[in-house]
Parts: sequence; structure tokens; C-alpha cells
Amino acid sequence: MVAALRIEPTGVVQAFELPEDYSRQRQVLCALLEGTVDGAVYHRRALIHVHGQGSLSPGRQLNVAAWALASTWRGTELPYGLYGTAVVTGPNCSDGGYGAVDENVSQHVQAVSAAVSQVLASWVDRPPMGEAQARAEVLRACPSLSGAAFGCR
Repeated sequence: MVAALRIEPTGVVQAFELPEDYSRQRQVLCALLEGTVDGAVYHRRALIHVHGQGSLSPGRQLNVAAWALASTWRGTELPYGLYGTAVVTGPNCSDGGYGAVDENVSQHVQAVSAAVSQVLASWVDRPPMGEAQARAEVLRACPSLSGAAFGCR
């Protein structure tokens, strides 16, 4: 089994196991994401998988935690959103499957999701002034991947 992380649009992160076989991994991802799957490399040690239709798929909420995570990993604010449930796996394997999420990446996913959840909760009493300010506030709250605590890069 391969360790992976599921990030809900609510910011909740849940660890789960993927099968080792690539075709079975794809079946599980399709079921979790409820349709086609797009995986993107935002970090050399991880992939983020989301529904292939993104914002075009009815009922999918913006996943602020996944967006912030991808932006943090890229070192720049992404100009597009990630929608619905997101799944983080390790990098591509030589056999075509996905590797396990390592402990440092897992810790960073948890830390970013917690930081985003705190910011979103604070907006109940103090909404942001606009979209640009909201994005900037979320990204400022996210711990840096390059920090020694995560042993990355």
C-alpha cells in the first residue's frame, strides 16, 4: 500500500492508503475525486490530483488549502484555483504508479491546511477587503516549504 493524503475543500486532511498497482490507484483516485483525474507536479516529491473538470464541474468548491499548498510549493501565487477534493501522492514511479507521500511532505500538507483553516475561520468576524487581499493573507499564513522543519528543497 502507498500512503496518500486527501484534502477536502473544508481544509480537513485525511491520510489513506492507495494500492500499489497503477490501474488500481487510478480507480481509487477516480472514485475519490468523482470523475476524471488530473495530477500536477507542484513539488519534486509530490503530486496533487484533482477532478479533471475543476471549476467547470457543478458543485465543486474552491479548495483553498490545496491552492495554497500548490502556490507555496511553486513559490508563486497560482493564477487559477483547485476545486473539490484534492489528493496528494508521492512522485511518479518508474512503473507508472505513484509513490508514497513522505513524512516531511505530509507534515507540510498538514501545516498549510491548518494555517488556511485558521485564516478562513478568522474571516467570519473579519472578512477580507477583496480577493487580492484574501489570497495574500492566505499565502502569508502558510509555512514555507523551504523551512528546515520540513527538510525540503
